[in-house]
Amino acid sequence: MTHPFELSVVDRWSDERAFEVTPDAVRAYSEAVGGPSPVFAVVPAMDLVFAVAEVAAPADLRTQVVHGQQDLILHKPLPVGEKVTVRAAVVGLHGKRSGTTATIQVRTRDAAGDLLNEQYVTEFYRGVPTDLAVGVAAPRLPSEPPAGPPLREAAYHLTPDLPSRYAAASGDHNPIHLDDEVARAAGLPGVIVHGLASLAIAARIVLAAADAGDSRLARLSCRFTRPIAPGDTLTTRIWADGTAYRFDGVDGAGTTVLGAGVAELRP
Repeated sequence: MTHPFELSVVDRWSDERAFEVTPDAVRAYSEAVGGPSPVFAVVPAMDLVFAVAEVAAPADLRTQVVHGQQDLILHKPLPVGEKVTVRAAVVGLHGKRSGTTATIQVRTRDAAGDLLNEQYVTEFYRGVPTDLAVGVAAPRLPSEPPAGPPLREAAYHLTPDLPSRYAAASGDHNPIHLDDEVARAAGLPGVIVHGLASLAIAARIVLAAADAGDSRLARLSCRFTRPIAPGDTLTTRIWADGTAYRFDGVDGAGTTVLGAGVAELRP
């Protein structure tokens, strides 16, 4: 089967990029998502993720891509007031009948070279089927839903201006979150909330339920199963799972928008 992807980019790591973790940047992100969230760890690499992803596929296919999954492996908190460096690479391209996934890995280090976090960003090119099986895929998430009733549920109203505020705070200016016309052209009913904004909100709620601070969070991951619109309500549901927590998020109609969520804590 022919395909439009550039295979030579797989496992070709970018040069290092520096990012200064300023108090203003941390504050802006917290204000956008309703409070401090460990998902701020994605911000230093936001531009770089887009840069490496754009080399893997033709520009016209970028209108068909959605954020499928995010996996954050957190070793140390980002040092506020200091510079960090990030590198990224497309590490896998995997196809199926409904489309093709591109897995992007990110590594963030402090000034001493110590690893602060690793990320696996999974992009899904809808309607671009291939038989590709190149490189590695992101770590697996649970395939079965949690058992029993949730330990806690918490609702959060997504204000109509959340996409614009999150774009400014995160650096993610994908027009499907900002322009109704572009969003509709991509097959959406209108602008949608960034998946990472929903995850940032859910992460705060999970950590509060676990009575744990950001420094105890070792891994945070989820699948973005459906879009959610600004003005809707995100309800995060949490289950205890041994030393970890499972979670998901549903919209006002009860449709799952965040699935297979996992939060692993250090002792």
